[in-house]
Amino acid sequence: MKKILFVLQIALKILLIFFAVFIWARYFIKELWLSILLSVFITAAIDIFTRFISRKLSTKKQLKVQEKEEAEDLFLSIATQNKSLDFFFDLAKSKHENVSKKKNYILIDHGENGKVILYPFLSFMPINQNDLAQIVSNCQKEKAEKIVIPCGEIEKSTSSFAKNFDVNILLLDKFSTYSSLYKEYNFFPEKTLKYKKDKKLAFKELVAFSFNRARAKGYIFSALILFLSSLIIRPSIYYCIVASLLLICAIISYTNPRYNVKTKSEIL
Repeated sequence: MKKILFVLQIALKILLIFFAVFIWARYFIKELWLSILLSVFITAAIDIFTRFISRKLSTKKQLKVQEKEEAEDLFLSIATQNKSLDFFFDLAKSKHENVSKKKNYILIDHGENGKVILYPFLSFMPINQNDLAQIVSNCQKEKAEKIVIPCGEIEKSTSSFAKNFDVNILLLDKFSTYSSLYKEYNFFPEKTLKYKKDKKLAFKELVAFSFNRARAKGYIFSALILFLSSLIIRPSIYYCIVASLLLICAIISYTNPRYNVKTKSEIL
């Protein structure tokens, strides 16, 4: 049953694209048969192109969304652990030899290439200038060439403020920490907590309401009337634009699962 519904959904999408193309073809071409033939070829080309693009974009977008959620969940998990410094110590040891754990940071000694300090700042408040100044002060005795600071968020002024110090300071928010440390070292903290997704914003709710599948019938019916009238007389530019917009709304409403979330029925 699901396969049949999927095929019908694809067929309806192609049909709606054909209607939109035909209305414009009919506007520019006098012969009806030539308009239909050209519309078929253009519809096929659009369908093939959109399938190819949508697969690539959906895969990339899905990966980005998943990694962003993963980064947030991992930061929440490690920021609420008592032994978070031990994790960064083990992470550093996975690739470097001369690693030692201090009270608030990890010291990595590269010998002639200098020292690097890994100083986790696991606060749910953005790191500010005062925080950074205190970190530099705590690390001053090590005379390190570089201080890497994984944190949650960074105040805008903090990044420029970091340039005032002689030591090279690298600020990593939770997303940069995920990509530059966890993924790079293939070393991830244990996920013990997970963020609950916030409620959608009012504007998104309005868009979801407008492009819900229940409103697709109205878009299709209105566009179909304009389509049938184009078989009799050549449409004006106004009707072409209106019909195209209606068909685009119908395609989005009917085929995009983002605006067609199934609501669970009440059990009791």
